[in-house]
Amino acid sequence: MSWIASRPSFLALPAMAVALFQSGCGSDTGAPPAQRSPLAAQQQVDAAALESARLSLASSSFSRCLLVERNGTLVMEEYFNGANADSVYDVRSVTKSVTATLVGIALDKGLLRDLDQTVGEFLDSEVPGLQPGVRAISLRHLLTMSSGLPWHELGATTGQDYTPWVTSADQLRWILEKPLEAPPGEYWNYNTGASHITSAILTEATGQSARVFAQEQLFGPLEASIGGWPVDSRGYNFGGHGIALSGRTLIKLGRLYLDGGSYRGRQIVPAAWLREATRQHYSTRNAVPYGSGYGYCWWVGSENRAGRAFYFANGYGGQFIVNVPSANATIVATMAWTNAMEPNVNWNLALRSIVETIVPGLN
Repeated sequence: MSWIASRPSFLALPAMAVALFQSGCGSDTGAPPAQRSPLAAQQQVDAAALESARLSLASSSFSRCLLVERNGTLVMEEYFNGANADSVYDVRSVTKSVTATLVGIALDKGLLRDLDQTVGEFLDSEVPGLQPGVRAISLRHLLTMSSGLPWHELGATTGQDYTPWVTSADQLRWILEKPLEAPPGEYWNYNTGASHITSAILTEATGQSARVFAQEQLFGPLEASIGGWPVDSRGYNFGGHGIALSGRTLIKLGRLYLDGGSYRGRQIVPAAWLREATRQHYSTRNAVPYGSGYGYCWWVGSENRAGRAFYFANGYGGQFIVNVPSANATIVATMAWTNAMEPNVNWNLALRSIVETIVPGLN
């Protein structure tokens, strides 16, 4: 089912309801929860749970937005610290989930044959002389973070790779010339560089930058637009970080997944792809809280007291799209990450507010 065609949405809300969502955003007006979220009861969402989550995020100077949608109806839309509905946010590694979605679209259009196509097929001419093992890395390996390329990023590991990679003279060569530390497919290891390789492959396969392809084939059909999306030294959009999207666009992306890839009666992404993308292909060994599994650049959730299955897109410093299929609900939160003294604290605040407060309130 589409986002708007058969369901009410914030785009069609009465003016009074929109005003209630947008007035006093980020401040405590003292209004009862039912008044701040007038459509919550209609959608069987606990308004008190929404208010508790709102207050949690309002306590941080880094919070930017919190949106909660169920059954196609936006029941909460809050902005904090000067943000508003027009604000766009660099959502960091949520970019990976976007890049994976673009792969599904490219496959559907016949621009990619299958997920067993390899780095060598697309990038031999761009980075000549690659090791045979690296050439054999497939799109499936890249999407599931099982490429076997060495990379240190999550947790308190030493020798973090992100900064030297992103500041290098040639980001694509930097990651592809690393010697494999394991055969592709053997184990999971979170790797922003791997998602960037995926972006380069997309560009070579489609003949368009990831940004242009995304706007034409994903965000344009969703009646949304991209803010910014930086490129590497070769002009490839970074596949693992940097895309800038508004809270409402993030909600639309989450809803697209819940609606099987359809928007306003148009199939944008194959439903079968979305199912594969959001099921567990690898265990993450609990690399992040609530994220014990990994699909195609989507985290598969766990450990919520509501006992509901969920999956989520996750960005550094507190950027999230959380989908709860059994409740037909999608939840978005964003936090500022630049100049943040404790980005991991902000990350935990946002996700904990969603998983431990909002999700249990989806009655």
